[in-house]
Amino acid sequence: MIIDKNGNVSENEYDAGGEPLAAALFTTGNGYMGVRGSLEEFGSLRVQGAFVRGFIDEIYEICEPFAGNEYMKKYYLDEEKLKSFEKQESCVNMHDFLFVRVQIGGETFYPWEGKLLSYERFLDPARAVLVRRVLWQDAKGRKTAIEFERFASFACRHLYCQKITVTPVDHAEEVTFLSGVDWLRKTGGQIVTAVDFTNIEGAQIEHAFHAVNKYRFAAQYRIGHEFPKGVLSTFEDNGVTGIACACERAESYVLEKFTYLVTSRDTEEPLGKFLAETERANKGGYAAQKTAHEKAYAQYFAPMDVTIGGDREADAYLRFASYHTAISACREDGVHGVAAKGLTGERYNQFVWWDCEIHQLPFFLATAPETAKRLLEYRYRMLQPSRENAKKEGSKGAKYAFCSSVAGDERVWQYARHPFMQAHINSDVPFGIFHYYDWTGDEAFLLERGLEIVEECLRYWCGRVKKTRRGYEILQVTGTDEHHPYVDNDAYTNYCVQYIFRRYLEMPFGRTGAVTQEERALFEEIAKKLYLPQEENGLIPQFDGYFSLSRTLEEAGGSSLKQFQMKKNGLYHKSQIIKQPDVALLYTLADVGLDKTYYAQNWDYYEHMCETSSSLTFPVHAIASADNGRAYSFYKYFMQTVKIDADDIHGVGWQGVHSGCLAGGYLSVLRGVFGVRATQEGLSLAPNGMPLWQSVRLHFFYRGREIELLQKDGVVTVKLLSGAPCRVSVNKKTVTLETIIKIDRTGDAYV
Repeated sequence: MIIDKNGNVSENEYDAGGEPLAAALFTTGNGYMGVRGSLEEFGSLRVQGAFVRGFIDEIYEICEPFAGNEYMKKYYLDEEKLKSFEKQESCVNMHDFLFVRVQIGGETFYPWEGKLLSYERFLDPARAVLVRRVLWQDAKGRKTAIEFERFASFACRHLYCQKITVTPVDHAEEVTFLSGVDWLRKTGGQIVTAVDFTNIEGAQIEHAFHAVNKYRFAAQYRIGHEFPKGVLSTFEDNGVTGIACACERAESYVLEKFTYLVTSRDTEEPLGKFLAETERANKGGYAAQKTAHEKAYAQYFAPMDVTIGGDREADAYLRFASYHTAISACREDGVHGVAAKGLTGERYNQFVWWDCEIHQLPFFLATAPETAKRLLEYRYRMLQPSRENAKKEGSKGAKYAFCSSVAGDERVWQYARHPFMQAHINSDVPFGIFHYYDWTGDEAFLLERGLEIVEECLRYWCGRVKKTRRGYEILQVTGTDEHHPYVDNDAYTNYCVQYIFRRYLEMPFGRTGAVTQEERALFEEIAKKLYLPQEENGLIPQFDGYFSLSRTLEEAGGSSLKQFQMKKNGLYHKSQIIKQPDVALLYTLADVGLDKTYYAQNWDYYEHMCETSSSLTFPVHAIASADNGRAYSFYKYFMQTVKIDADDIHGVGWQGVHSGCLAGGYLSVLRGVFGVRATQEGLSLAPNGMPLWQSVRLHFFYRGREIELLQKDGVVTVKLLSGAPCRVSVNKKTVTLETIIKIDRTGDAYV
């Protein structure tokens, strides 16, 4: 990947081996749908993919793990269950509506045939449009320029638009377009959909299908074309049904293709009726649709678009990362949450994990609060199933699934031992609710939905904690660092649980009669007496006994277990080497209000113990570096955050982008460079500075206000763009933001 003259992440040569990775990077989407950047003329199994949020069914999932050492056998894999494991839920790879092939003088254009005299493909994150331009010389030496352009509309979430322009350079051969739907699409290597019907009338295709296994969700397409002048005919070939247009002679040929899609998860209306009504409400050719899309997208993306001066690479990759975050979450409903891969690939099955509340939600809190609310509305939809989860294990309250799908039951792969122990999800969700309230002040949501979730999670924790001589302890859990399962008093879990008890008790309002006096008394006791591990020297042990483990990693055997992206296949349970940073999280994205006296000391220790085998590590490390005055380290971790997939740092970018990590690009600047925090005390800024950049400009929303931050020449300018004046803590000094505040090099604030 390169940065082109317009600042876009681009490729300037075709690489057949790189198609799967490019497909993930060049995904177009709008939060409702995500369409991988596969080629219009051909979509192969590892490359092609179109996904609609929450369109999920059951598949036979191929088991590849093998326990190759003692650690794997004891802690990661239940090999008995591997024998019986077959079925799992997964996002469904939708039928491919991108299909368009161009025939020139009877020869079909493929980039691997003939000769590419020039080639470029780029995704413009400022417009959310994917462009590919080629100059192709066919086997007979004829030259043709072809441009492909496409986007998922932000003006109408059910619409996907394509435009293909063919311009003969040195010939007058006949040009034919073939356009249709490729319904031989596989999910997890198998066909899990069945065609209900395909009707073609004139230049329009109606196509309906459904998932065939568990949920049997239905989908329907209404595909319209604006063909060049020519003769239309229908065709069906190897799973593709469509329309062929043999064009009349012209200097240039343009095909415009409009796909309207809907699923049974979106409406109770007949799907065909819904599509017809949607199409009537969004009439217009490609130019009109593109204008409407770009206007809607620009308005949505503007607050997310950070501008970095003096560092073209950082500026471009951050914009690219924020684009991918913008298209990962649905803006209009809470049918589904945001997944680890967004809508860019099948990997992790479109499950919603703890990443949602800790790594992804904060991005939307600051840039698109209504989208943030949708993510929490999904959690509210899963509340009753979570109550059932708790009931099944003999607990009160609600137990959120660590891997959450469409029904709310636990979807952890049955052979994976440790994720079942990641009870921290039941503090992550309430943490997200309090974080949402701190940023938005949305008391209505808290009273109508949020507090009910929190109360049920607190009831669960009342049964999960164990009373001991140290107060209350949380035993046999796994933190976010999955290298050490089945530990006692994981620091991340204990501190977050204590935080949600304390925050609930400190709320100035509540739901009348929701909690009994006895329950509240127990909440208060746990909040006061829950064991919070910390050594006398200020270091926080990641879990009981952590500091007694070896500071090195003994390697033993090998392993084919790839999903955890381990850099070493060693005996982690005997080592302090961690996968990702539990303790550093508590000072950064999972801000539970820790005293900062020993922040630097803990950061210095755990940075050296973390092998960063989770992409979620990089933004946490970037923020911690900024907080502790390490500009170069900040820059290193920041660039790893925004280039995690473009540079394919973990070697699995083809599976889909790392959405949680990419969201951390914006957050690294907001929280790391500018030191912005929204807590129960209010809005605060503690700028850390970034001397490697000439300037950096960022926008965010806070309780109905839009605020702009600019760092330039060592001075930070805080400008209130809209909304009422508010009190802001700047480096622990409270000032009133009415129009502009300037923070000089000494850290003093001036109104």
